[in-house]
Amino acid sequence: MKKELYRTLFILALIAIFVSVSPVAMAEPFGSPTATVVQGSFQVGAETDLWEKDMEVETGDEDEVESEKILVKGTYGISDKIDVFGKIGMADAEIKDLDIETDMDIAFGIGGKVNVYDQGQIKAGVVAQILLWSGEDSPVPGIDVEVDATEFDLAFGGSYKVSEAFNCYGGLMYSMVSGEVDAGVFGSFDFDEADPIGIFIGGEFAISPQAKAGFELRLMSETSFTLMANFAF
Repeated sequence: MKKELYRTLFILALIAIFVSVSPVAMAEPFGSPTATVVQGSFQVGAETDLWEKDMEVETGDEDEVESEKILVKGTYGISDKIDVFGKIGMADAEIKDLDIETDMDIAFGIGGKVNVYDQGQIKAGVVAQILLWSGEDSPVPGIDVEVDATEFDLAFGGSYKVSEAFNCYGGLMYSMVSGEVDAGVFGSFDFDEADPIGIFIGGEFAISPQAKAGFELRLMSETSFTLMANFAF
């Protein structure tokens, strides 16, 4: 058990190094769209996400918003067909044209996965998740700005068990980021993601019965690459 835990911690360290040097934008990952945690067991993992997306602003303009998140994710297997999970960590935001860059502040969310098909090596499922985060900035003296945002993801996809050690997956996704910028007496405005429809593909490697490492690529609405690691108890 200790060796498996050490392997997982080593993989998480590699992920942190990769994120710190990678020029590729990252986004909130789905992981396999099917329930994978054994009934009654608990899985813990880490995610470090960095994305850049085009947003439609209430004023009619478009702007680019960046966000970096560091999250811990806990997943519980309710049954062989249903997983539920929660996330907590820190997030920030940068709205480029407005020169707003918030500090890291708390972020949290919940989600779940439900299997709708399970036959042999092929599974299909639905995953939904929501994440809330906020932050503050003072772009000029005397003006305090607060940014509140919500990320909502809904996806349908399938997974294929290539072997005992490798599982690949993919599907369609609806990923929407929306929020509000509040500058107090100077007013407020809303922003929403310009293109929420896309696809995702990925794979999971079983390092041991308890430890997994994975990757995910999201296309069309964004170009994002994510590395993940999980340890089941």
